[in-house]
Amino acid sequence: MPERGKLGRAAIAAPIERLRARTWERLPDWTHPLIWFALCILVLVVPTFDDIWVRMFFLVGLYATLGLGLNVVVGMAGLLDLGYVAFFATGAYVVGILSAPDSPHYSAFFSYWYLLPMAVGIGALVGVLLGLPVLPLRGDYLAIVTLGFGEIIRILALNMSDQTNGSSGLFEIGRPDISYLHNLGLTGRSTVDNVQYFYVMIVIAAFAVWFVTSRLRDSRVGRAWEAIREDEDAARGMGINTTRYKLMAFSTGAAIGALGGAIYAPFIDFIAPNSFSLLVSINVLALVIIGGMGSTQGVVAGSLILIGVPELLQFSETADVLSKFDWVGQGVNQVIDGINAVTHLDLSTLPPAEKWGAKLALYRFIIFGALLVAIMVLRPSGLFPSRRRKMEFEHTPEHETAGPAGTA
Repeated sequence: MPERGKLGRAAIAAPIERLRARTWERLPDWTHPLIWFALCILVLVVPTFDDIWVRMFFLVGLYATLGLGLNVVVGMAGLLDLGYVAFFATGAYVVGILSAPDSPHYSAFFSYWYLLPMAVGIGALVGVLLGLPVLPLRGDYLAIVTLGFGEIIRILALNMSDQTNGSSGLFEIGRPDISYLHNLGLTGRSTVDNVQYFYVMIVIAAFAVWFVTSRLRDSRVGRAWEAIREDEDAARGMGINTTRYKLMAFSTGAAIGALGGAIYAPFIDFIAPNSFSLLVSINVLALVIIGGMGSTQGVVAGSLILIGVPELLQFSETADVLSKFDWVGQGVNQVIDGINAVTHLDLSTLPPAEKWGAKLALYRFIIFGALLVAIMVLRPSGLFPSRRRKMEFEHTPEHETAGPAGTA
Protein backbone atom coordinates (compact mmCIF):
# COMPACT_ATOMS: atom_id res chain seq x y z
CA MET A 1 0.00 0.00 0.00
CA PRO A 2 2.74 2.58 0.75
CA GLU A 3 4.36 1.80 -2.63
CA ARG A 4 1.00 2.25 -4.38
CA GLY A 5 0.55 5.62 -2.65
CA LYS A 6 3.98 6.73 -3.85
CA LEU A 7 3.15 5.72 -7.41
CA GLY A 8 -0.13 7.66 -7.24
CA ARG A 9 1.61 10.80 -6.01
CA ALA A 10 4.25 10.43 -8.71
CA ALA A 11 1.58 10.12 -11.41
CA ILE A 12 -0.02 13.35 -10.21
CA ALA A 13 3.27 15.21 -9.79
CA ALA A 14 4.72 14.28 -13.21
CA PRO A 15 2.39 16.47 -15.34
CA ILE A 16 2.88 19.38 -12.94
CA GLU A 17 6.66 19.08 -13.21
CA ARG A 18 6.40 19.06 -17.01
CA LEU A 19 4.29 22.23 -16.86
CA ARG A 20 6.84 23.88 -14.59
CA ALA A 21 9.61 22.97 -17.01
CA ARG A 22 7.74 24.72 -19.84
CA THR A 23 7.21 27.98 -17.94
CA TRP A 24 9.57 30.89 -18.39
CA GLU A 25 11.44 29.75 -15.28
CA ARG A 26 13.74 28.06 -17.81
CA LEU A 27 14.42 31.23 -19.77
CA PRO A 28 18.11 32.09 -20.23
CA ASP A 29 19.68 34.22 -17.51
CA TRP A 30 20.34 37.07 -19.94
CA THR A 31 16.59 37.71 -20.30
CA HIS A 32 16.17 38.85 -16.68
CA PRO A 33 18.45 41.94 -16.96
CA LEU A 34 16.69 42.76 -20.24
CA ILE A 35 13.30 42.71 -18.50
CA TRP A 36 14.48 45.03 -15.74
CA PHE A 37 16.19 47.36 -18.22
CA ALA A 38 12.83 47.72 -20.00
CA LEU A 39 11.18 48.37 -16.62
CA CYS A 40 13.68 51.16 -15.85
CA ILE A 41 12.95 52.77 -19.21
CA LEU A 42 9.23 52.59 -18.40
CA VAL A 43 9.82 54.31 -15.05
CA LEU A 44 11.54 57.21 -16.80
CA VAL A 45 8.88 57.76 -19.46
CA VAL A 46 5.81 57.42 -17.20
CA PRO A 47 5.75 61.17 -16.24
CA THR A 48 5.03 61.98 -19.90
CA PHE A 49 1.78 59.96 -19.82
CA ASP A 50 -1.70 61.27 -19.02
CA ASP A 51 -2.56 61.84 -15.37
CA ILE A 52 -4.73 58.74 -15.08
CA TRP A 53 -1.83 56.52 -16.21
CA VAL A 54 0.63 58.26 -13.90
CA ARG A 55 -1.81 57.75 -11.02
CA MET A 56 -1.88 54.03 -11.77
CA PHE A 57 1.91 53.81 -11.72
CA PHE A 58 1.98 55.84 -8.49
CA LEU A 59 -0.20 53.18 -6.85
CA VAL A 60 2.06 50.47 -8.26
CA GLY A 61 5.09 52.23 -6.76
CA LEU A 62 3.29 52.74 -3.46
CA TYR A 63 2.39 49.08 -3.10
CA ALA A 64 5.86 48.06 -4.25
CA THR A 65 7.27 50.17 -1.40
CA LEU A 66 4.85 48.60 1.09
CA GLY A 67 5.67 45.16 -0.32
CA LEU A 68 9.39 45.74 0.20
CA GLY A 69 8.66 46.57 3.84
CA LEU A 70 6.50 43.50 4.38
CA ASN A 71 9.10 41.43 2.54
CA VAL A 72 11.50 42.17 5.39
CA VAL A 73 9.05 40.79 7.93
CA VAL A 74 7.59 37.86 5.98
CA GLY A 75 10.14 37.05 3.29
CA MET A 76 13.38 37.55 5.20
CA ALA A 77 12.47 36.94 8.84
CA GLY A 78 9.58 34.52 8.23
CA LEU A 79 7.13 36.37 10.51
CA LEU A 80 3.60 36.20 9.07
CA ASP A 81 2.14 39.68 9.57
CA LEU A 82 -1.49 40.25 8.53
CA GLY A 83 -1.77 43.64 10.23
CA TYR A 84 0.68 45.56 8.07
CA VAL A 85 -1.97 48.15 7.27
CA ALA A 86 -1.59 49.41 10.86
CA PHE A 87 1.84 50.88 10.06
CA PHE A 88 0.56 52.32 6.78
CA ALA A 89 -2.24 54.03 8.72
CA THR A 90 0.20 55.26 11.39
CA GLY A 91 2.31 57.14 8.84
CA ALA A 92 -0.75 58.63 7.15
CA TYR A 93 -2.36 59.81 10.40
CA VAL A 94 0.85 61.32 11.78
CA VAL A 95 1.05 63.55 8.70
CA GLY A 96 -2.70 64.15 8.59
CA ILE A 97 -3.25 65.04 12.26
CA LEU A 98 -0.40 67.56 12.31
CA SER A 99 -0.90 69.17 8.90
CA ALA A 100 -4.66 69.09 8.11
CA PRO A 101 -6.38 72.44 8.91
CA ASP A 102 -9.48 70.69 10.32
CA SER A 103 -7.37 68.70 12.79
CA PRO A 104 -7.36 69.84 16.46
CA HIS A 105 -3.56 69.50 16.48
CA TYR A 106 -2.91 71.46 13.31
CA SER A 107 0.13 73.71 13.41
CA ALA A 108 1.61 75.73 10.54
CA PHE A 109 5.01 75.21 12.14
CA PHE A 110 5.15 71.57 11.01
CA SER A 111 6.54 71.36 7.48
CA TYR A 112 5.92 68.14 5.59
CA TRP A 113 9.65 67.44 5.54
CA TYR A 114 9.62 67.46 9.37
CA LEU A 115 6.58 65.22 9.50
CA LEU A 116 7.97 62.62 7.08
CA PRO A 117 10.86 61.43 9.30
CA MET A 118 8.60 61.82 12.34
CA ALA A 119 6.07 59.46 10.76
CA VAL A 120 8.81 56.94 9.91
CA GLY A 121 10.17 57.08 13.47
CA ILE A 122 6.74 56.70 15.10
CA GLY A 123 5.99 53.84 12.71
CA ALA A 124 9.17 52.06 13.80
CA LEU A 125 8.19 52.60 17.45
CA VAL A 126 4.73 51.13 16.79
CA GLY A 127 6.44 48.15 15.16
CA VAL A 128 8.49 47.54 18.29
CA LEU A 129 5.41 47.88 20.50
CA LEU A 130 3.66 45.29 18.34
CA GLY A 131 6.67 42.99 18.31
CA LEU A 132 7.18 42.86 22.08
CA PRO A 133 3.97 40.98 23.00
CA VAL A 134 4.02 38.65 19.97
CA LEU A 135 7.65 37.49 20.22
CA PRO A 136 6.74 34.01 21.58
CA LEU A 137 4.15 33.43 18.83
CA ARG A 138 4.73 31.71 15.50
CA GLY A 139 2.82 30.79 12.36
CA ASP A 140 -0.97 30.99 12.49
CA TYR A 141 -1.04 32.42 16.02
CA LEU A 142 1.21 35.30 14.99
CA ALA A 143 -0.96 35.93 11.91
CA ILE A 144 -4.16 36.13 13.98
CA VAL A 145 -2.66 38.48 16.56
CA THR A 146 -1.23 40.86 13.95
CA LEU A 147 -4.53 40.80 12.06
CA GLY A 148 -6.27 41.89 15.25
CA PHE A 149 -3.70 44.63 15.77
CA GLY A 150 -4.43 46.05 12.34
CA GLU A 151 -8.14 46.15 13.10
CA ILE A 152 -7.47 47.77 16.50
CA ILE A 153 -5.64 50.66 14.83
CA ARG A 154 -8.50 51.17 12.37
CA ILE A 155 -11.13 51.11 15.12
CA LEU A 156 -9.08 53.53 17.25
CA ALA A 157 -8.92 55.95 14.33
CA LEU A 158 -12.69 55.59 13.95
CA ASN A 159 -13.55 56.12 17.63
CA MET A 160 -11.02 58.84 18.52
CA SER A 161 -13.07 61.47 16.71
CA ASP A 162 -11.59 64.28 18.82
CA GLN A 163 -8.17 63.47 17.37
CA THR A 164 -8.85 62.02 13.91
CA ASN A 165 -12.32 63.38 13.04
CA GLY A 166 -13.58 59.78 13.10
CA SER A 167 -15.38 58.58 9.98
CA SER A 168 -15.46 62.13 8.59
CA GLY A 169 -11.70 61.94 8.04
CA LEU A 170 -9.11 64.64 7.55
CA PHE A 171 -9.05 66.90 4.48
CA GLU A 172 -6.51 69.21 2.82
CA ILE A 173 -3.47 67.44 4.20
CA GLY A 174 -0.27 69.47 3.95
CA ARG A 175 1.66 69.05 0.71
CA PRO A 176 5.47 68.77 0.45
CA ASP A 177 7.15 72.15 0.00
CA ILE A 178 9.72 72.38 -2.81
CA SER A 179 10.07 76.17 -2.95
CA TYR A 180 13.85 75.81 -2.69
CA LEU A 181 13.95 73.88 -5.96
CA HIS A 182 11.50 76.38 -7.45
CA ASN A 183 13.78 79.29 -6.53
CA LEU A 184 16.67 77.52 -8.24
CA GLY A 185 14.58 77.20 -11.39
CA LEU A 186 14.54 73.39 -11.27
CA THR A 187 10.76 73.09 -11.00
CA GLY A 188 7.78 75.15 -12.05
CA ARG A 189 5.93 74.65 -8.75
CA SER A 190 6.64 75.50 -5.13
CA THR A 191 4.72 72.51 -3.73
CA VAL A 192 4.20 68.90 -4.77
CA ASP A 193 0.59 69.21 -5.88
CA ASN A 194 0.24 67.17 -9.07
CA VAL A 195 0.37 63.48 -9.78
CA GLN A 196 3.63 63.62 -11.74
CA TYR A 197 5.52 65.09 -8.76
CA PHE A 198 4.03 62.53 -6.40
CA TYR A 199 5.06 59.80 -8.83
CA VAL A 200 8.64 61.05 -8.67
CA MET A 201 8.42 61.03 -4.86
CA ILE A 202 7.23 57.43 -4.66
CA VAL A 203 9.85 56.27 -7.18
CA ILE A 204 12.60 57.90 -5.10
CA ALA A 205 11.16 56.32 -1.94
CA ALA A 206 10.91 52.90 -3.61
CA PHE A 207 14.52 53.01 -4.81
CA ALA A 208 15.71 54.15 -1.37
CA VAL A 209 13.81 51.31 0.32
CA TRP A 210 15.10 48.85 -2.27
CA PHE A 211 18.69 49.92 -1.61
CA VAL A 212 18.32 49.69 2.18
CA THR A 213 16.55 46.32 2.18
CA SER A 214 19.02 44.87 -0.35
CA ARG A 215 21.94 45.89 1.84
CA LEU A 216 20.22 44.49 4.91
CA ARG A 217 19.55 41.20 3.14
CA ASP A 218 23.26 40.76 2.34
CA SER A 219 24.44 41.84 5.80
CA ARG A 220 24.82 39.98 9.08
CA VAL A 221 21.31 41.15 10.03
CA GLY A 222 19.85 39.62 6.87
CA ARG A 223 21.61 36.32 7.47
CA ALA A 224 20.29 36.27 11.02
CA TRP A 225 16.75 36.87 9.71
CA GLU A 226 17.13 34.01 7.26
CA ALA A 227 18.34 31.72 10.03
CA ILE A 228 15.30 32.64 12.15
CA ARG A 229 13.01 32.03 9.18
CA GLU A 230 14.44 28.57 8.53
CA ASP A 231 14.56 27.36 12.16
CA GLU A 232 14.24 29.73 15.09
CA ASP A 233 15.31 27.14 17.66
CA ALA A 234 18.43 26.27 15.70
CA ALA A 235 19.21 29.98 15.25
CA ARG A 236 18.91 30.53 19.00
CA GLY A 237 21.19 27.56 19.56
CA MET A 238 23.78 29.11 17.24
CA GLY A 239 23.91 32.18 19.48
CA ILE A 240 21.63 34.50 17.51
CA ASN A 241 19.65 36.89 19.71
CA THR A 242 16.27 36.07 18.16
CA THR A 243 14.41 38.61 20.30
CA ARG A 244 16.59 41.44 19.08
CA TYR A 245 16.49 40.49 15.40
CA LYS A 246 12.75 39.85 15.35
CA LEU A 247 12.15 43.29 16.84
CA MET A 248 14.47 44.75 14.23
CA ALA A 249 12.44 43.07 11.50
CA PHE A 250 9.16 44.41 12.89
CA SER A 251 10.51 47.93 13.33
CA THR A 252 12.15 48.03 9.87
CA GLY A 253 9.00 46.81 8.12
CA ALA A 254 6.84 49.19 10.15
CA ALA A 255 9.06 52.18 9.32
CA ILE A 256 8.75 51.42 5.60
CA GLY A 257 4.99 51.00 5.90
CA ALA A 258 4.75 54.37 7.69
CA LEU A 259 6.85 55.94 4.91
CA GLY A 260 4.29 54.73 2.37
CA GLY A 261 1.44 56.13 4.46
CA ALA A 262 3.18 59.50 4.84
CA ILE A 263 3.44 59.82 1.04
CA TYR A 264 -0.06 58.47 0.39
CA ALA A 265 -1.82 60.95 2.72
CA PRO A 266 -0.93 64.19 0.87
CA PHE A 267 -1.37 62.46 -2.50
CA ILE A 268 -4.95 61.40 -1.82
CA ASP A 269 -5.56 64.60 0.24
CA PHE A 270 -8.05 62.77 2.44
CA ILE A 271 -7.69 59.97 4.97
CA ALA A 272 -10.38 58.11 6.89
CA PRO A 273 -10.46 54.80 8.80
CA ASN A 274 -12.15 53.04 5.87
CA SER A 275 -9.04 53.70 3.79
CA PHE A 276 -7.05 51.30 5.99
CA SER A 277 -9.00 48.07 5.89
CA LEU A 278 -7.74 44.49 6.04
CA LEU A 279 -7.81 44.37 2.23
CA VAL A 280 -4.68 46.56 2.12
CA SER A 281 -2.72 44.01 4.16
CA ILE A 282 -4.03 41.16 2.02
CA ASN A 283 -3.04 42.93 -1.21
CA VAL A 284 0.47 43.62 0.04
CA LEU A 285 0.92 40.05 1.30
CA ALA A 286 -0.45 38.63 -1.97
CA LEU A 287 1.96 40.60 -4.12
CA VAL A 288 4.88 39.46 -1.95
CA ILE A 289 3.84 35.79 -2.30
CA ILE A 290 3.13 35.97 -6.04
CA GLY A 291 6.29 37.92 -6.77
CA GLY A 292 8.51 35.71 -4.63
CA MET A 293 9.19 36.04 -0.92
CA GLY A 294 12.62 37.42 -0.08
CA SER A 295 13.03 38.89 -3.58
CA THR A 296 13.06 42.59 -4.40
CA GLN A 297 12.36 42.01 -8.10
CA GLY A 298 9.45 39.75 -7.20
CA VAL A 299 7.79 42.47 -5.13
CA VAL A 300 7.88 44.88 -8.09
CA ALA A 301 6.48 42.22 -10.45
CA GLY A 302 3.73 41.32 -7.96
CA SER A 303 2.77 44.98 -7.60
CA LEU A 304 2.53 45.41 -11.38
CA ILE A 305 0.23 42.37 -11.61
CA LEU A 306 -2.00 42.83 -8.55
CA ILE A 307 -2.24 46.62 -8.50
CA GLY A 308 -1.53 47.74 -12.06
CA VAL A 309 -3.75 45.26 -13.89
CA PRO A 310 -6.99 46.00 -11.91
CA GLU A 311 -6.48 49.74 -12.43
CA LEU A 312 -5.79 49.18 -16.12
CA LEU A 313 -8.99 47.19 -16.56
CA GLN A 314 -11.04 50.18 -15.42
CA PHE A 315 -9.64 52.64 -17.99
CA SER A 316 -11.85 53.76 -20.86
CA GLU A 317 -8.80 53.28 -23.11
CA THR A 318 -8.82 49.60 -22.16
CA ALA A 319 -12.45 49.33 -23.28
CA ASP A 320 -11.54 51.00 -26.60
CA VAL A 321 -8.81 48.42 -27.22
CA LEU A 322 -11.02 45.49 -26.23
CA SER A 323 -13.80 46.73 -28.53
CA LYS A 324 -11.57 45.82 -31.48
CA PHE A 325 -11.90 42.16 -30.49
CA ASP A 326 -15.68 42.10 -30.59
CA TRP A 327 -15.51 39.45 -33.34
CA VAL A 328 -14.13 37.01 -30.74
CA GLY A 329 -17.13 37.57 -28.47
CA GLN A 330 -19.56 37.21 -31.38
CA GLY A 331 -18.02 33.87 -32.32
CA VAL A 332 -18.20 32.61 -28.76
CA ASN A 333 -21.81 33.79 -28.46
CA GLN A 334 -22.74 31.84 -31.59
CA VAL A 335 -21.29 28.71 -30.02
CA ILE A 336 -23.17 29.40 -26.78
CA ASP A 337 -26.43 29.96 -28.68
CA GLY A 338 -25.92 26.62 -30.43
CA ILE A 339 -25.35 24.84 -27.12
CA ASN A 340 -28.46 26.48 -25.65
CA ALA A 341 -30.53 25.39 -28.65
CA VAL A 342 -29.41 21.77 -28.36
CA THR A 343 -29.26 21.28 -24.58
CA HIS A 344 -31.69 23.96 -23.27
CA LEU A 345 -29.09 24.98 -20.67
CA ASP A 346 -29.75 28.72 -21.17
CA LEU A 347 -26.09 29.71 -20.81
CA SER A 348 -25.36 33.44 -20.60
CA THR A 349 -23.68 35.07 -23.59
CA LEU A 350 -20.71 37.40 -23.43
CA PRO A 351 -21.36 41.16 -23.18
CA PRO A 352 -20.06 43.56 -25.86
CA ALA A 353 -16.26 43.65 -26.01
CA GLU A 354 -16.03 47.25 -24.78
CA LYS A 355 -17.54 46.10 -21.47
CA TRP A 356 -15.07 43.28 -20.93
CA GLY A 357 -12.72 45.55 -18.98
CA ALA A 358 -15.49 46.53 -16.54
CA LYS A 359 -16.53 42.88 -16.13
CA LEU A 360 -12.95 41.77 -15.53
CA ALA A 361 -12.52 44.55 -12.98
CA LEU A 362 -15.73 43.43 -11.25
CA TYR A 363 -14.56 39.82 -11.01
CA ARG A 364 -10.87 40.58 -10.52
CA PHE A 365 -10.69 38.74 -7.19
CA ILE A 366 -11.83 35.52 -8.87
CA ILE A 367 -9.23 36.06 -11.58
CA PHE A 368 -6.48 36.76 -9.07
CA GLY A 369 -7.50 33.75 -7.00
CA ALA A 370 -7.10 31.54 -10.07
CA LEU A 371 -3.82 33.31 -10.86
CA LEU A 372 -2.56 32.65 -7.34
CA VAL A 373 -3.39 28.94 -7.64
CA ALA A 374 -1.68 28.73 -11.05
CA ILE A 375 1.47 30.43 -9.77
CA MET A 376 1.61 28.23 -6.68
CA VAL A 377 1.40 25.14 -8.94
CA LEU A 378 3.72 26.25 -11.72
CA ARG A 379 6.09 28.44 -9.70
CA PRO A 380 5.66 27.66 -6.00
CA SER A 381 8.56 29.93 -5.09
CA GLY A 382 6.99 32.95 -6.88
CA LEU A 383 7.73 34.76 -10.13
CA PHE A 384 11.16 36.05 -9.10
CA PRO A 385 12.16 34.09 -5.98
CA SER A 386 15.31 34.80 -4.05
CA ARG A 387 18.21 32.48 -4.83
CA ARG A 388 17.97 30.66 -1.52
CA ARG A 389 14.22 30.02 -1.72
CA LYS A 390 14.55 28.89 -5.33
CA MET A 391 17.12 26.31 -4.27
CA GLU A 392 14.81 25.13 -1.47
CA PHE A 393 11.89 24.54 -3.85
CA GLU A 394 14.05 22.83 -6.48
CA HIS A 395 15.39 20.38 -3.89
CA THR A 396 13.38 17.18 -4.45
CA PRO A 397 12.00 15.21 -1.49
CA GLU A 398 13.56 12.00 -2.84
CA HIS A 399 17.00 13.36 -2.00
CA GLU A 400 15.91 13.91 1.58
CA THR A 401 14.07 10.63 2.14
CA ALA A 402 16.22 8.19 0.16
CA GLY A 403 17.84 5.59 2.37
CA PRO A 404 21.30 4.03 2.02
CA ALA A 405 22.06 2.20 -1.20
CA GLY A 406 20.70 -1.28 -1.32
CA THR A 407 18.06 -0.78 1.40
CA ALA A 408 14.41 -1.65 0.73
